[in-house]
Amino acid sequence: MARARLRICSAPGCPNAQPESRCPEHRAERDRHYRKTTPTKATRDHAERQRRAEVVADHRAAHGNWCPGWRRPAHPSDDLTADHTRAVADGGRPDGPLQVLCRACNSAKGAS
Repeated sequence: MARARLRICSAPGCPNAQPESRCPEHRAERDRHYRKTTPTKATRDHAERQRRAEVVADHRAAHGNWCPGWRRPAHPSDDLTADHTRAVADGGRPDGPLQVLCRACNSAKGAS
């Protein structure tokens, strides 16, 4: 069986060689950062997914398939998502209020 080629860690300045792209120290550092700043499927349990689905369903019942827009006018959209009004990464509460945006506006909001 062939052995994996060793690579230099992709973190700038790290000289460690290992089979993966990052050494264990930098992989753990990156994973801590992701867990702290990025909601994942692991952190969204059934209750949270249900809460988001209910918010989108309530919005559709009241306004139809309309996105209120993020830094652009309201527009029709079939791909609506629920998003925290204040991001958890910015100090918002995980169970805090949600707003409905289309996926494109939600992505633009997250990028700003």
